[in-house]
Amino acid sequence: MSNSTTSPQSSPSVSPDEARHRRELLQESRELVISRLSKVIGEALTKMGDELSTLALDADDPKEQGLLLDAVDIVRQHRGEIELRFRRSFTNVFERRLFNRKAEDVSASAAGGMLELLDDAELQAKLEVDRLVQRSRGRLDPDEVLGIRARLAALVDREWFDEERHPASPDAVFEALKDSIAPLASEAGVRSTLLNAFEPHVSVELNQVYQSVNDRLRAGKVLPEIRPRIEGVGASRRKLADPVSETARQDSVPGVRRRDSGDQIGGATAGQGLPAGAAQAVAQLDARIEELLAEMSQGSVSARATATQILTNPDVFDAPQAPLASAPPKLLEALSRFAPPSGALIAPEHLFEQIDSGARESASPLDQLTVEMVSMVFDYIYTDKRLADSIKQQLLRLQVVAIKAALIDRSFFARRRHPMRMLIDRICEVAAEPDLELDAHSPVATGIEQIVDSLLSGFDNDLATFDQAREQVDDLLDQEQHRRTAKLARITKAAERAEAVLQAWSVARSRFVDRLEPDTPSFVKAFLDQWWSMVLAECEVSGPQSKIAPQEVLELGEILIWSVAPKSPDEVSRLAGIVPRLIKGLTQGLTVVKVQESDRKTFFDALLQEHTRAIAAAKQGQVPARNASNLQLGSDGRIRFNPATDAAPAVVSHEPLAQAISIDLAELGRGDYIEVDIKGEGEFLAFRLAWVSPAQQVFVLSRHPQGAMSLDRVKLVALFDHGRARIARRAMSTDSAIAAISTTDSQGPGA
Repeated sequence: MSNSTTSPQSSPSVSPDEARHRRELLQESRELVISRLSKVIGEALTKMGDELSTLALDADDPKEQGLLLDAVDIVRQHRGEIELRFRRSFTNVFERRLFNRKAEDVSASAAGGMLELLDDAELQAKLEVDRLVQRSRGRLDPDEVLGIRARLAALVDREWFDEERHPASPDAVFEALKDSIAPLASEAGVRSTLLNAFEPHVSVELNQVYQSVNDRLRAGKVLPEIRPRIEGVGASRRKLADPVSETARQDSVPGVRRRDSGDQIGGATAGQGLPAGAAQAVAQLDARIEELLAEMSQGSVSARATATQILTNPDVFDAPQAPLASAPPKLLEALSRFAPPSGALIAPEHLFEQIDSGARESASPLDQLTVEMVSMVFDYIYTDKRLADSIKQQLLRLQVVAIKAALIDRSFFARRRHPMRMLIDRICEVAAEPDLELDAHSPVATGIEQIVDSLLSGFDNDLATFDQAREQVDDLLDQEQHRRTAKLARITKAAERAEAVLQAWSVARSRFVDRLEPDTPSFVKAFLDQWWSMVLAECEVSGPQSKIAPQEVLELGEILIWSVAPKSPDEVSRLAGIVPRLIKGLTQGLTVVKVQESDRKTFFDALLQEHTRAIAAAKQGQVPARNASNLQLGSDGRIRFNPATDAAPAVVSHEPLAQAISIDLAELGRGDYIEVDIKGEGEFLAFRLAWVSPAQQVFVLSRHPQGAMSLDRVKLVALFDHGRARIARRAMSTDSAIAAISTTDSQGPGA
């Protein structure tokens, strides 16, 4: 494939100089996008090997572990090939979209269509990419997206690119990634694992790529200011097909039978206020759903995945022009009268058994599928052990309300911002919050119970009711936040001091290293590095309130170094005179830090033996040759530090303050969840990362009712490196539940 860039179209009013300027900017922008994204993929591959290995070690399911290990092998063996394939594939996608070319491997007959059928493998791959694209798109800055859509289009003299179809969109990136790894990963599960591993890296960096391109094009005077404009309804979505072509195409789709024009269509009758072609399309959709329901009743996982694909299609269920009516009033009224068992899942067949026959007969296949799939969402959420039981029971009470809401507004599965979905997700977030008091009688649990009671008795057909309920949940959390804020203030103050001590400790260690001599015994070096430098740090941070003045701590360290150096006979008396002060000062200073009594005794015993040995050697005239020392004892009994001497520098191997092996702590932020095995017995508890110091040296983890714990960088890294800490997976939400339902290798919740 050629890497040359086609020249942008030039309108007659554009001068030759301006056209050349556009071509140059286009070429520069193209190279900027491709090179930056290629770098992102390369850096992601560098990290993914370790990330996937860690996930594999944590995986409980042997199948999942096998997929992760296979993915690790591919990343490590084919990194260079993946980078090269991505650059080629993304370049192809970028130019195809930029210049509105057709893909070479996509025929016109396969393009678009409301009921286009895919085999299971293609379906799963498409669903997987769609989920990742949506996740990535949700993290982008709308202004940067708008800018790149408009400015790239201006360079090629086109209307603004659609959000989903601009040349550098998440869709384009993941399309290229999918094509890049497909030849290297034959198993669908491994491809899915790799794509999921790429997603966070791509999502984090895309905004930076967009910003770089927008900055360059603004500097090049390409749309320095962009005026928002109102686009036509559904402008970025695929329109329903032309009535004639749609009918002809559906006639050729195998396995889709047609209905007569008088049949029920999603609660409406074909021909009543609907265009004939659109009504026919909906009738065929209903017929296909009937078939899927029959297959699902036989346990077909692929039918369930296909049904999910249909319901999550925004072109059908979230487009203003889609001719899909709400469920019939009889069914909605019957659901309003239905009294579900408290705190229990309701099987769809049980629900239909309990409502009157007239309501059952009025339900279309789409209604039945909606009931089935909403119930399955609740089934998946119920299996999530991260949710507090008290809140989970209240969620289950909302099942029938959610079914009714999904029947009123068909976009429940296709639209993440469906009010009922947003409420369910918010309650799930609360139920998974480790730092909240969530027992059955807690203020939050009883508050949510009251909110659910109100919805059960008051919801009719206004979806704004769910927005109000979500605001009430937020009010509950605001009230609870006061308790957490007061507690966190105390912890934060202590953590800030801990960070100051750590920073002072690093400086103190270096100061003592400067004073060491080549023949200083190793036990003295270790004492100064591990304990006495910490004493100095604590005293410096405490200031006037310290038990011992920082300067006195430093001088005692210098005396200690001098005292264990070889002695001449005339220095023995001076050593004997200074040792009592030294021992007293060291003993007093060690009360500032926590040192085990056994360690303290071992040190002082070794120090006594060293002094005895030096004195005996001096008296016998056995004084070894000494290097020039940078510490001299003055006639006043005080040590003089002279760093200008020619003493050979002492080499001390510091234990690193942080050696992140299994995690990059820079990726952690406030609000993240971390699971910690406190006792080292394999029992992990979820904590919220409540505070991170500005220098990222101290981390505060909080959990109710255990309280909070402050960890320095060394301790937190050690927990991760020893497998006793891990990033907690987010709790189940409607989005993740729908994704799980659509997975063809899933046998159901809890499988």
